[in-house]
Amino acid sequence: MTSLAVQTAPVALEIHRLVRDLDPSRWRASLEEATRTRIAELEAKLRQVLSSEASDEPLGEQLAAVAGLLRERVPEPNLPEAVVDSAWDQFRKQLQSAYEDLRGRLKEREVKVPTLRPTNYMRSFLHALMCLGCVFLVEAVLSDSQRWLVPLVVAISFWSMEAARHYTVLGRRFLMWLFGPIAHPHEHHRVNSSTWLGTALVILGAVFAPIHCAVALGVLGIADPAAGLVGRRWGKTKLVGERSLEGTLAFIVAGTLVALAIIAIWHPELAWTARLAVAAGGATVGGLAELFSRRVDDNFSIPIATGTGAYLAGLLVGLG
Repeated sequence: MTSLAVQTAPVALEIHRLVRDLDPSRWRASLEEATRTRIAELEAKLRQVLSSEASDEPLGEQLAAVAGLLRERVPEPNLPEAVVDSAWDQFRKQLQSAYEDLRGRLKEREVKVPTLRPTNYMRSFLHALMCLGCVFLVEAVLSDSQRWLVPLVVAISFWSMEAARHYTVLGRRFLMWLFGPIAHPHEHHRVNSSTWLGTALVILGAVFAPIHCAVALGVLGIADPAAGLVGRRWGKTKLVGERSLEGTLAFIVAGTLVALAIIAIWHPELAWTARLAVAAGGATVGGLAELFSRRVDDNFSIPIATGTGAYLAGLLVGLG
């Protein structure tokens, strides 16, 4: 840990907050003037950090790159209304990429700052579509053994690509070409969420009954994006890290509703008390996993926690 890294951490947190406020779910053209003031103040703080006598050339170069971005890439004032939002969104994407590079430099020096999880509507749509498709496969197509063998093949394929990305430039380029449009910024440097989901599917299929697997997948597919969208747009009451009370409640409500729908379609024989227990139990435990997942990717922790919660809630109402 260098002294420059320690001085950089508070400024990095301000950059994180700026990128978060530039997210499409929060950004409004009426905030432009205040945002320009923030950017000018932030760039001045970066120059002040760079002017210190602390020596750390790689980190200093990254800080200079961010300062240059804040100074030179800010959208011009008085742009036509038709292009102002897209101009600021382009600036946000450049800044979030620079922030993730800076975060990586700080992590190498044992200084931790939060990752970014910007709004990505295409990712949310594909995420929901894939999870709901898996619900159909679990409930209507796959046998008991196929529920874990098929995901095992997928997980091995994804982990092989992760290894190729880590050790070869060609593998890294291929994986980013494949997942780049829907990847979060931090996934350019860490294991992709799809790899963690594939791994979770192996465990779900091997351990749980179809109803618990389906509830886990439905909650992940619908409640997780709902929590992100609500939290980024309306989240005011902070709970843990960047998670908010509003986002967590949205997760539990959306998760319970989608789980009830899944159970009604494929398990109509269950009494309403059992349906509600399994749905709400799974969604609530999944919501807690989403809230407290820090070191573990939530595409792994949420389905495992949700499946476990649904199973334990079912036991409480007499389901085997």
